[in-house]
Amino acid sequence: MKKETNYRSWSFRLLIYVLLLNLLAMYLTIQFIPFIHDEERFLTRMLILSGLAMLLFITGVILTIFSVRNKEKKDYKYKVSVYGYPIFFLISIIVPILL
Repeated sequence: MKKETNYRSWSFRLLIYVLLLNLLAMYLTIQFIPFIHDEERFLTRMLILSGLAMLLFITGVILTIFSVRNKEKKDYKYKVSVYGYPIFFLISIIVPILL
């Protein structure tokens, strides 16, 4: 009997968390006014958010690879993870180049 793994669910959750953390970082960046806010505090917050988002992203990619390797059920969580991480990665590379 084959043991059922749950990598696709965790991978999907981590993708959602990464997206939320990036939205939070975008909001904080938009709201930052150098003359009013403390720049050092802002940079510390952004470093923490970026590090956490990167850690969750890498973990999600690893879990997606495990999910594909174990041939888990191909539901919406699986498909969003398999297509979402590469798209997110490409957007993260392309946007800074265009700016």
